[in-house]
Amino acid sequence: MHTDPLNARLFGYGVPYRVRFDAGGAVQALPTDAALEAKRLAGELEALTGGEAEPAAEEGDAWAISMPFGRCGVNGLPLEYLMVHHQAEAYLEVLTPAGVEVNNLSPGQIVTLKPGRVARLRARPLPGRQVLVAFQTEDRTPLQGNAAPFCPDHELPDEFADRLRTCHAAFQQTRSQACMQAARYTGVLQDFFGRMAEKIAADPAVHATQAAARSTGTYDVDDQVPLFERQKALLTPEIIQRTGAADPVLFRFPGMFGGIAMLYQLFPAD
Repeated sequence: MHTDPLNARLFGYGVPYRVRFDAGGAVQALPTDAALEAKRLAGELEALTGGEAEPAAEEGDAWAISMPFGRCGVNGLPLEYLMVHHQAEAYLEVLTPAGVEVNNLSPGQIVTLKPGRVARLRARPLPGRQVLVAFQTEDRTPLQGNAAPFCPDHELPDEFADRLRTCHAAFQQTRSQACMQAARYTGVLQDFFGRMAEKIAADPAVHATQAAARSTGTYDVDDQVPLFERQKALLTPEIIQRTGAADPVLFRFPGMFGGIAMLYQLFPAD
């Protein structure tokens, strides 16, 4: 019998990293820390729910980007769904086995990410706001190793700015190979996801997580909009305040989307 799909999902909100690109296209992250990211995130959640949020500082030519990331998936699952808010423009760039896809995201649009792909969000905010991402992943196997920043040929740095710069450079380099060096491009993706799959293949907890998730019906949801609406309804003044105070139960920095409100922590899995 199906229960509640949110019981099985990894979901919440994030404010992507703010960066500038230098003359050579390399990422230069704007200075920040957990306290500042928590405040930024709480402000955008307040604005999303119709509250009186203070205007965000204007940052000129800065972009908001996610960490380039991917999931190997287990039997083609889970799918991930993203919705971007407060953007003047937003693009989801995806390295797929067939080549590069660039999706221009409209406000309120839900985009689907499949396993075996590397994705990066790149966006600019509306005046007085910061870009905000709502996300839902159909199960919680990313917490068990079924997800990773894209860093195929380098040791992954610990510090967020170095990690962002390194993963962005790897993303750009691999993207440039898609047309001119197709075999190299395909091989990089296969190696990246193959190593991830090998690490989790023997982990019984991953398969148990998906079995439990399947019983909730999370993989069978046709219309994701009601689940995103229910996610938004969890944003009470108390939850927003706790996020802004960097409550460790709800807030994490750094994450794939910078500062993250981990709303799934309010909805413990069965």
